[in-house]
Amino acid sequence: MDEISMEIEKLLDAVHRSGEYQEYQKQAAQLETDPELKARVMKFRGDNFRLQNQSDKDELFQIEEQLNQESASLRQNLKVNAYLDAELALCRLMQRICRTLVDGIDIQIPDL
Repeated sequence: MDEISMEIEKLLDAVHRSGEYQEYQKQAAQLETDPELKARVMKFRGDNFRLQNQSDKDELFQIEEQLNQESASLRQNLKVNAYLDAELALCRLMQRICRTLVDGIDIQIPDL
């Protein structure tokens, strides 16, 4: 195994041991106990992802409003709220790792 692969494995191990990952796993397991609720949360997450990556601007406002209503409804459930908060914390950890890697590598990336 080359050096970079070994270091990636160490990073993965550190992420798996992190509080963010441990909390996410705990909350994901809690959500697994309610299949209907999990299905609603996964549909919401998928719809939210599509909204953020959608190019059709005509429907954007209507879809965003529907998602806001669904979010408010789902967030009233403590199990869902804890899961989504844990997921956000894990995503922020992954973003921090990616930003640190990108910032630490001298490569010219054009401004967008």
